Amino acid sequence: MGSYEISPEQALGTAIQLIKYGRIHGVKLEGGKEMAPTIAKISQAGIPVLAHIGLTPQRQNALGGFRVQGKTSKGAMKILEDAIAVQEAGCFAMVLEAVPPEVASIITKKLSVPTIGIGAGNGCSGQVLVQVDMSGNFQPGRFVPKFVKQFGNVWAESFRAIESYREEVKSRQFPAPEHTYSIPKEELDAFVKDTEGL
Repeated sequence: MGSYEISPEQALGTAIQLIKYGRIHGVKLEGGKEMAPTIAKISQAGIPVLAHIGLTPQRQNALGGFRVQGKTSKGAMKILEDAIAVQEAGCFAMVLEAVPPEVASIITKKLSVPTIGIGAGNGCSGQVLVQVDMSGNFQPGRFVPKFVKQFGNVWAESFRAIESYREEVKSRQFPAPEHTYSIPKEELDAFVKDTEGL
């Protein structure tokens, strides 16, 4: 946020820095029709752009919060218009976030570039989930969006491991001999003798 919104020139400058020093191969930015000139500027410079439309988390305050987009015919048409605009501007693909699956499927069929869904149903070209969400690597009680499926519970397993570590350290079970380095007995005896009287 703030690295590309001021102007297409600012966005291109930022993208060039990321390519040169960040060793990345492309950039992702949020926004529809209003970002088309920026996408065009960056992609015309030879930097691949992944667009992001529908729910745009960096702009969620302007959208009334983290809310599903495209729930009305007018709203769905705006997303389609955004999708066509960013495609024509040169993006190589786009993320569709928090869009009804029927809307995302129709939009996907109307485009020549792939769509990557997150909370947009299985009619998109591909899917993405945030790794900490899908792996369950978060504290219990945290808000989790409806579209997240938790495929594991890394938090619980990590917590169990940390508790086991704590208990073994307190009971001096860890570190065990197999986790330490040995010293020859004669060297230890010499060291003990050398420390006498200190």
